[in-house]
Amino acid sequence: MSDDFSFETDDEKTFLKELELMECLTQKRIEIMKTIAKHHPQSIRDLSRLLERNIKNVFEDLVLLQKNKFIDFEESGKKKKPVMFMKKIVFYYNNGKKEDKKTLKVK
Repeated sequence: MSDDFSFETDDEKTFLKELELMECLTQKRIEIMKTIAKHHPQSIRDLSRLLERNIKNVFEDLVLLQKNKFIDFEESGKKKKPVMFMKKIVFYYNNGKKEDKKTLKVK
């Protein structure tokens, strides 16, 4: 038995990628992005203090956000500074017959 997945069309690949992207955006991760945009923390430790969350959990969320290209890190010595790529995120989805739009402002 193989663990590989096969896809019939590029649309199926795109759908699965979009689904992964949407699952990435939990309330806590959205809060992380808003906090980065508003406070510009100088390190992951600073961010975890602002959020009043465990640094390990914040780091894990940041890695997932980076993987999905929502944030990146600027490295300065041993410190990693989380930075936002964008000011807002717009989602288009087809709800029945009409296409709708949702905007998430991070600043």
